[in-house]
Amino acid sequence: MQMNGRHSGIAQAQHPTSGIAASVGRGKGALLWAVFAGALAVFVGSAVALGLDWQANRTIDDLRAGTEVPVAPSAAPPLLEARAAFLLTRDRIDEAQPLLDQAALRADDAIRVRMLYNMANARLRAAIRQIEQGHFDKAIPLVALAKAEYRSALRLQPGYWDAKHNLDAAMRLVRDLPRAEGEEGTEPEQTPAKLWTDLPGVPKGLP
Repeated sequence: MQMNGRHSGIAQAQHPTSGIAASVGRGKGALLWAVFAGALAVFVGSAVALGLDWQANRTIDDLRAGTEVPVAPSAAPPLLEARAAFLLTRDRIDEAQPLLDQAALRADDAIRVRMLYNMANARLRAAIRQIEQGHFDKAIPLVALAKAEYRSALRLQPGYWDAKHNLDAAMRLVRDLPRAEGEEGTEPEQTPAKLWTDLPGVPKGLP
């Protein structure tokens, strides 16, 4: 008790120093609160980010499972890729095109390569269907677009063997297309049935 009294007396006698100490104490307290508040803000921000990642992953899983889930063109590139793959496996090429356009602006090379490859495969499938129906004039532009997309994928990833394989198939498909009827001195080198047996019915690497 006496020790506390003496300590209290010293504290009262050194009033200016006590004021400085109190100010320092308050400063430290304010600093600690600032640090705590900053840490809390980081934690809350991380929690929100984790929530967004969870929602995005759930959307991707739903799309891969075959569930129709809309994705905005402004969505993150992995979502664009998942939605485009969903659409392209169902041959909904026109709906997938805006997603590829967005990916070209914002996605990394790996995502762009996969999206270009999947789009090219979808166009090649559509071209083969047109050939089977004898609509060669409709098949030619589809094959041309598929070739351009395979080449774009290969520029980004030159060692992509599946893209090389399907590009070669697309080039043979155009080369061997029967020419329009009525052209003098021309005969089809192969029939659509023969083309079908030479080309993969479902191009390699589809999602």
